[in-house]
Amino acid sequence: MDIRRNDPRDFRAFAELNIEWIKDLHVVEPSDQYMYDHPESYAQNGNSIFAVIIDDQVAGVCALKQDEENEWELTKMAVSPKFQGRGIGKALMDHVENYAKDKLGKSRIYLISNTINAAAIRLYKRCGWIVIHEGPHPRYARADIAMEKHL
Repeated sequence: MDIRRNDPRDFRAFAELNIEWIKDLHVVEPSDQYMYDHPESYAQNGNSIFAVIIDDQVAGVCALKQDEENEWELTKMAVSPKFQGRGIGKALMDHVENYAKDKLGKSRIYLISNTINAAAIRLYKRCGWIVIHEGPHPRYARADIAMEKHL
C-alpha cells in the first residue's frame, strides 16, 4: 500500500469514488458537483488530495482542506467498494492526521458528516474523533454531525 499526495493521476478517481457514495446515500449538492467537475481544486492553495494505491489502483481517497476560518477539514473520504473491509479508511485517516500534525503543525482537524453514514461514524469514533455538533448544519443540507480530532 502506498499513499500519494496531490498526484494528478488520482484526481479523477477522487471525484468518481466520492460522487458514487454521495449518490448512493444522499442527493448531490452544488459543492459535490463542483468537486466532481473540478477535483483539482481540492489540491490547490495548500489543500491536499490523498490516495491509497494498491496494485496500481486507487483504493481510497480523501482531502484535507482549509476552510474560510483557516481551520482544516478532513473531507470527501471514500474507499472503493472492492477494497472495503481492509482497513484502508483507517490507514488513510492516520496518514492525513499525521500529515496535518507533522507537516502543517496543526493540533486539531475536523470533519462534517451525516449519521446515515453509520460505518464511517463508527470508524471516526474508533479513531478518537469526538462529536462537537449534532443536528442540521448551516453549510451542507445533508450534514447532521461534526467531529474533531486533537492531534
